[in-house]
Amino acid sequence: MYGAAVWGPGLADTIWPLIERPQVLMISRMIRSKPSVPHDIVRAELAVPPMLVEALFQTVCLLHRLQSMHHDRIAYRALQASQSMALAGDTSSWYAQTSEWFTRHGLDIDRLPPLQYDIHAPTYNLTRQGRNRIIRQEISRIYIERTWISPGQPLPTKMLHYHEHFLQISDQGFIDTPQYMQQYMPHHLRVAIGQLRVSSHQLEIERGRARGISREDRTCPVCQTEVETEEHFMLRCPAYSELRQRFGIEGTLQTCMRRRDQTHVGQFIIEALHIREESTRPRPHDTGGVQQTITQFFQRVTSRGPTPPMTTGLTLQQAEAQRARRHPRELGYRRPRLYQQEILRIHTLHEQQLERARSTTHWSTYLHQVFQPPPPMYHILYPLPATCY
Repeated sequence: MYGAAVWGPGLADTIWPLIERPQVLMISRMIRSKPSVPHDIVRAELAVPPMLVEALFQTVCLLHRLQSMHHDRIAYRALQASQSMALAGDTSSWYAQTSEWFTRHGLDIDRLPPLQYDIHAPTYNLTRQGRNRIIRQEISRIYIERTWISPGQPLPTKMLHYHEHFLQISDQGFIDTPQYMQQYMPHHLRVAIGQLRVSSHQLEIERGRARGISREDRTCPVCQTEVETEEHFMLRCPAYSELRQRFGIEGTLQTCMRRRDQTHVGQFIIEALHIREESTRPRPHDTGGVQQTITQFFQRVTSRGPTPPMTTGLTLQQAEAQRARRHPRELGYRRPRLYQQEILRIHTLHEQQLERARSTTHWSTYLHQVFQPPPPMYHILYPLPATCY
């Protein structure tokens, strides 16, 4: 973000999501969310403003510094020259690009924070740190209002669901960090809560959306009573009634996510998902519990009813009989193993062959053969004796 006040106003709005990608990936790895989760939801889990807000903050601070400079400074004269070019109709000047950039994001270059409401307001004696804190808060509040509170267009489905059930906005207009992000807990519990909040789970409401199934048909595979939403999973599914009593899960979804102790919420989610997985796991066919034929392994499973008797295929007993006819073996046959005496005898024979070749071959030919590189796999076919190690 170095120098963002200079190069930021000239960037298109489509470039900022690419710049923010590393930041979003870092937050996503904390809860292992899917790439399809919107960036605004991922950032809201840590109450982190986008990098665009940081660029706007740096630009506003730069304008304040330039306007407070002495009129003989080169930087102040450059700002006045850029403003004159913008008033003359030159849209490529920095002042014109900055003015248009501020307008797109709810700011006015003539009324910048912290005194943007009334240009004739009295000047307060603020320190530089206090002024910067007010500017950053005001820009963040404008971003939250334009993104979540009163957006210019209807929110997408995931963002609307997150805004209704999980987003916490304070009275001052800022996003509050979720309770599970402020509490120490094991990583797997934090992942379970985070995935449920950002719609990065395997419930039918999310799986059906990915497969194009209408919302009414995304019923719960455990109870088959209503649509399996996050609220149904946490509060209403009868299969997890005992778990709710054990961990004290009651009230609304917002109440559960704002509990002081989020460890019980994470444990409930993990155990409920385990029960759901066991309940929805496909059952094996009623065929005696064992595989009857070789070709049965490659047959497609069509139903959970009993499998009709096989009329074709080779049984395991028939396959064993055919193998015995092709490769007959004596009764009690066992494959021989090489023991140390036999290995030593093989090494002795190999050394005798080398000695015979050395004594019967001309010395120049023998030296040429000895210093040649060994053939491939030589060390496996002729391993060194134990005394060489």
